[in-house]
Parts: sequence; C-alpha cells; structure tokens
Amino acid sequence: YLIPKGWKVMVSSRAVHMDPENYLNPKKFDPSRWENIKAKAGAFLPFGAGSRFCPGSDLAKLEISIFLHQFLLHYKLERVNPTSSVSHLPLPHPSDNCLVRFEKAPLDT
Repeated sequence: YLIPKGWKVMVSSRAVHMDPENYLNPKKFDPSRWENIKAKAGAFLPFGAGSRFCPGSDLAKLEISIFLHQFLLHYKLERVNPTSSVSHLPLPHPSDNCLVRFEKAPLDT
C-alpha cells in the first residue's frame, strides 16, 4: 500500500480482536477460548502498540491483579440474568449490562 504523506494511520483494536483469523467465533462469549491457547503476536492489544504503547501498562496490570485477587477472595458473585445476549457495537458488551449480584463472603475461622 502507498500511504500519502501527512495521513494518519491507526490500528483498530476492535478489528483485530473481532477477526475470525485470530479468534474462532469472535462474537461468541466464550471464556474457555483462553484455556490452552497459543499466543499469536499482535492478536490482543489492550494497551496499544508501537510508539504510543501505554507506559503505565505494567502498573495497571499489577493493580488489576491485586484488586481481582482481593475481590474474588472476599466476595461471592452471581449473574442476575445468565441468558443475557451480547451486543457488539460500538464495543462488545452484555445487552443487560451484565447485572451481577455480589455479597461479602463469610470469613473462615
């Protein structure tokens, strides 16, 4: 391709993440797709790429890991509507906003 001088070129992470060549049935909610998966370079871009790569990505991943560990350790979660469908525009999201009921888990003594 010939890109004219002055044009801005961007990568659409949504296009990469929804490409069937990267993920089988990309519109289907399937958490098991991440089990035993072989990483494919450039198929997942949560923090951007290249010269615009997020400098805080390592800190963000660490903070997310700590929060999730504490949250899942101390709370019990249950989906309010387990049959909810997934909408895909502008980004994939549950149609009912994935309502979740959660309560503090009992402390082990």
